[in-house]
Amino acid sequence: MRKNKWAVAIAGAVVLGATGAAAQTAPISRTIPVTFTGTVTSSAGDTLMVRQPDGSMTPYTGPLPDYPYAAGDAVTISFNATLPTRAYYDSAYAGQKAADGIYRITVSSPYYNGGTAPGGIGNSTEAEVSGPINPALNSVQPTNTRMTIVYDYNTDSYAIEGAGSFFSGAYSLPGYLYDASSGTYLLCGTSGRPSCLPSASYDPILTGLSGGTGGTTVNVGNVRVLSTDPASGTGTGIFNLSFLGSWNLPQFGGATQVPEPGMLLLFAAASALLPLRRKLRRSA
Repeated sequence: MRKNKWAVAIAGAVVLGATGAAAQTAPISRTIPVTFTGTVTSSAGDTLMVRQPDGSMTPYTGPLPDYPYAAGDAVTISFNATLPTRAYYDSAYAGQKAADGIYRITVSSPYYNGGTAPGGIGNSTEAEVSGPINPALNSVQPTNTRMTIVYDYNTDSYAIEGAGSFFSGAYSLPGYLYDASSGTYLLCGTSGRPSCLPSASYDPILTGLSGGTGGTTVNVGNVRVLSTDPASGTGTGIFNLSFLGSWNLPQFGGATQVPEPGMLLLFAAASALLPLRRKLRRSA
């Protein structure tokens, strides 16, 4: 009988030891997908501005080849973010805990953080965009992605700061090429189309993605329009695109303080007694 007691005690110690080890080795980070899902709100032709010989810019109203992103098309932007868990703030961050349990983490791609590969809290992958927008090198620097994500220690949950402030660039994408000899525009940069490289020393058409100013709008800004006659500049210009949608994480607008349930009941009880007290006074 005594032997059995020792066996039970040893088994219990093993279980406790295993539980303690599990608690000590809880992961301090997790990687989650961050995704924007939306639609294109305007075509390239709606915002195309053409540079005139005197340098001024005027809206273009003539015919254009179809652009790969047309109004109403579905579009997604996605990247993975490595974020802290409760275990991070209970161990590595001990002694620096926020009183309200709210932490802001600016995640960015490795090159921006001085590295070359994902890993560690605050790192993210390059944002990928559906369609022919692709991460590209800009002066031998890869695309970078940045976004501020809020971690709530109290609920072990994540949200996007404010209206979803987001930036990522540079990206290569199709542009228009103005053919000076015919006075028409060609779509370049896609399979079977003319190149958007006027010379070997030029980068591809590059642009950046930015969001947050319009709540759920991501902008593709100042896409270049090149020309077969780059010396004159006639016919060159820019256009913009906008994607309207939402992120898969909720927006964080700051904590709203509300009375605890117990206090609500106390206030309600006190309010209910006021009419009775007034009635008793009148009777007296």
